[in-house]
Amino acid sequence: MINSALVGVLALMGGGTWYALHPSSASADSATTARTATVATGDVKATISASGNLAAATTANEKFSTSGTIATIAVSVGDVVTAGQVLATLDATDAQNAVTQAEASVSAAEQQRTTANLQLTAAKQSLAEAQTALATTVTSTDPTTGTTTTTTKGSESQVTSAKAQVSSATSQVTQANAQVTSAEAALATAKADLAGTTLTASMPGTVTAVNGAVGDSSGGSSSGSTGTSSSTSSSTTSTGLITIADTSVFTVSAAFAEADAAQLSVGQVADVTFPAVPGVTATAKVTAISPSGTTTNSVVTYAATITLDSAPAGVRLGQTADVSVTTASASGVLYLPSQAVTVGTTDAASGTTSGTVTLVGADGSRTVTQVVVGVQGDSTTQIVSGVKAGDKALISLDTAIGTTTSTTTTGGLSGLSGGGMPAGGFPGGAPGGNG
Repeated sequence: MINSALVGVLALMGGGTWYALHPSSASADSATTARTATVATGDVKATISASGNLAAATTANEKFSTSGTIATIAVSVGDVVTAGQVLATLDATDAQNAVTQAEASVSAAEQQRTTANLQLTAAKQSLAEAQTALATTVTSTDPTTGTTTTTTKGSESQVTSAKAQVSSATSQVTQANAQVTSAEAALATAKADLAGTTLTASMPGTVTAVNGAVGDSSGGSSSGSTGTSSSTSSSTTSTGLITIADTSVFTVSAAFAEADAAQLSVGQVADVTFPAVPGVTATAKVTAISPSGTTTNSVVTYAATITLDSAPAGVRLGQTADVSVTTASASGVLYLPSQAVTVGTTDAASGTTSGTVTLVGADGSRTVTQVVVGVQGDSTTQIVSGVKAGDKALISLDTAIGTTTSTTTTGGLSGLSGGGMPAGGFPGGAPGGNG
């Protein structure tokens, strides 16, 4: 009796399982469900996603171009500045003294050059006179003897000496000119150093960091603009004394997975959201893609720069930004949920992708239909041809799709031991008992 009861229970449980796994074999009064989706007209979009941090498209690390002690700092973090605005100054006492001394050196060198030029003029005049004297002859007659003698007013030695004086004076002028050039260069350097004691903004923007205080020393180096924002640092030589960010243009540097990066191209549009600022979104474009990947824990990613079309209100530099890049899209096209489409192969010559859709008729009949597939979106797939708007397509029964419609015929499992199962109960017979 116990074995007989056990066989009965197993038969009851097995019958339910068999019905669940073989709905098409159930009798006409059993329940069957077909999940379908209606072919509709709309937009299909394929996207890839990544995260990064919001940054200014351009930043400037402003540094003094000369060394010295910081005398004043005229801005604070958060201040908005214009190009050319004074940001800070150094103690200019030494620099001003250097300019005064350089100006005096230039004056002295110019005076020496004037003297050398006067000496050269005099030497040239002496040479000309000596040459004239040498070329001038004088004829005299001795009254006693009546002998006539012809001589020159000058001599070869006088000409030679005059030429030596001209050469020496010329050398002095050359040296004097060099001294003037050197003194003028020193003056220019001194003036540049004096000007360098005043730090001005190289671009308009917002002050994001002040890395020093009055009394600190400045090492001196040129300022520069970069494409990435700088973090606050206490070193005025590595990051600059003051960092300015152009907050009119924002970017996000996002790391995309290796497979997704293959779909990226410059110019693609993107949507950006900010987890810390609900409801704030921005449109953007891909403006740069790194040609080399970065490997972290055996995972390869590629960095892409996403430039926002406009600066959204309420966001801050450094905030996390989620980026969704549209890699393909189609508007006003026929589409179905992707679960309803079996995508086939793509013809290399035409670039056409084939596929199949199981259409469900009004009477419940099912027809496998060949279609041409277009954009394969995140959740929907474009159907180029093969169906029309309003057609119903079968979706896999084991897939729950929130947008599908369901058609259900109710019947119930009436009499599990009766005609609801094939003759013999379980296919192949029910499990045997010990009688």
